[in-house]
Parts: sequence; C-alpha cells; structure tokens
Amino acid sequence: METIKKKGNGRINLFISSMIVLLGVAIIGCSSDDDPNNNGSINAQAQTFTVNGINNCNTSIGDGSTLVFEIPYTTSDGINITKLLIKSTVSDGGTQDAVNTQFSNTNNVIGWVSCFTFGSQDWVEYGVRLEASDGSISNTSTVRVNKPNGAN
Repeated sequence: METIKKKGNGRINLFISSMIVLLGVAIIGCSSDDDPNNNGSINAQAQTFTVNGINNCNTSIGDGSTLVFEIPYTTSDGINITKLLIKSTVSDGGTQDAVNTQFSNTNNVIGWVSCFTFGSQDWVEYGVRLEASDGSISNTSTVRVNKPNGAN
C-alpha cells in the first residue's frame, strides 16, 4: 500500500511540476515583447517646427498658417513608417485625432505639414506617434506652437 501511495504522490508532483512549467511558458509567451504596439522598435525623438507662412493657407474655418514639422526617429532594421497618428490639443482644451499618410521620410526624419487657423486659441500642441507597416507604434513626440503674431 505504501508503494502505491508513493506512486500517487509522484504523479501529483509530476502534474504540479508540469503545470508550473506550462504556466512559466505561458507567461513568457505572453510577454509584452511580442506586442507590436509596445514601442520597442520605433523611437520618436523631439519634434521641431517652423512657421512657414502666416495666413497663407486655407482651412474650413478660414485662412491659416503653414506649420512645417520634423520628427527624427530611430528604428529596427526593416521597419517602414506608413502613418502618423496625430492628436492636436488647443489652449481651450479641445482635442482632435487624425491619421496622416502624406509625409516625407528622409534619413530617419519624418517631415509633415499642417495648415492651422488659431482663431481665439493661444497655442496648438501636436502629439505624434509613428506607425509602421507591421503595426508597431512609437512613443509620442509632442511640440507646442504658440500663436504667431498676426495669425488668424
């Protein structure tokens, strides 16, 4: 009877050990390193801007100012940036999300343009994330543009 009991405990110990190993594999297999949106493969750096004209472009609410942005970035080999995920915030707290696929990408510097009508806003802030064709997404690169003198 003792021998049977030891065999039973051995099977239980084997079962428990197997479950621990499977749990460990599941945890490793589900790590965030496999998540395409974990910011691991694209690093957006500080965004800069230039005011390229005051009241020289048109928006749905009137004449706007042309703002030109650059975002340097680093990335793993083979990553192709296909979209800019843009969140704009204005001084009164309003926000708007947009997707931009019209940009330049030269020597790991993204260039994009916005026509913005300030109206009563003192500033606009652009938070941009770079998205690659494999679905990976960068950290957010944010820049604030204060209303230029004379801007509508």
